[in-house]
Amino acid sequence: MIGEGGEEPPACDRNWAELQRDVLMVIFLKIGLMEVLRATGSVCRSWRKVAKEEPDLWRSIDMTNHGYGSDAFLLTDPTRLAIDRSGDRLEEFSVEYFGDADLLQYLCDRTSVLKRLCLISCYQLSDEAIAETAKRQPLLEEVQITFGSFSEKVTEVVGKECPQLKSFKLNNTWFSVPPPDPDDDEEVSDDVEALGIAKTMHQLRHLQLIGNRLTNEGLKAILDGCPHLETLDIRRCYNVIMDADMRARCARLKTTRFPGDSVDDYEFEADADREYCSDDEFFPELDYDYYYDYDDDFENYVLDFEDIFDDDDEDDELGYMF
Repeated sequence: MIGEGGEEPPACDRNWAELQRDVLMVIFLKIGLMEVLRATGSVCRSWRKVAKEEPDLWRSIDMTNHGYGSDAFLLTDPTRLAIDRSGDRLEEFSVEYFGDADLLQYLCDRTSVLKRLCLISCYQLSDEAIAETAKRQPLLEEVQITFGSFSEKVTEVVGKECPQLKSFKLNNTWFSVPPPDPDDDEEVSDDVEALGIAKTMHQLRHLQLIGNRLTNEGLKAILDGCPHLETLDIRRCYNVIMDADMRARCARLKTTRFPGDSVDDYEFEADADREYCSDDEFFPELDYDYYYDYDDDFENYVLDFEDIFDDDDEDDELGYMF
């Protein structure tokens, strides 16, 4: 509304509580998951209602690149709350550092329509936990595992449980992948992971194996066992020799990245090389007391904001954001 003199009213006079649901959805998706969890409930009743009762808002939960480093465990409760709000519509789930068997079980108990799963630096996860998750998510089409403490047989485990798998990423840094233990009773080949892919992932279209120990034999097995493969990324796979025969075998692919190609666009480097919250240039200092009430769980912390709007007889008041 234009006021006297043709001037628009100041922003503070606008009724932000009357924004339409579709507009709020756009706003919430842009500000990020944590801001929706910790802030929108304190604005007004209509904002809180959309944040709590709109499962489409929670179809994708991305808890990576958060900057918490070793304090990532603090994100466990808000992640569970976000899973609860998805209402069995969660299709994409990404977690970094704090993903463990309990969290994945919590996820699988509340959704069975997951299409994309991304696990980064989740060293506490075993083959069994990954296998159980894959088994309970029959619609999975994309799986990414970057850094971890799983065994070489994890590829076969995932491939068996995910028949619709179209994209698979198993990434590491070559120098941090330990060679087989010569004292082991069972001989382990550098191509165990590659052979697991070739044996089970026949519908695969996209494969990324940065920093893998596979050899030419393993790569040949993949190319033979995955006839639908379109893109291949084997950067830092220094056991692969890209001779004329190997390049000829890869010629049918649409996109290829070979062992010596640049990794400048690779989002994840070795954990030892990464900076966490101590580097303000990348991750400004976080006030954890602002995020959490340590005497209660995260759900109760969020509910603390809702007491502001318990009186239905009064108009909504805008919170501190505006």
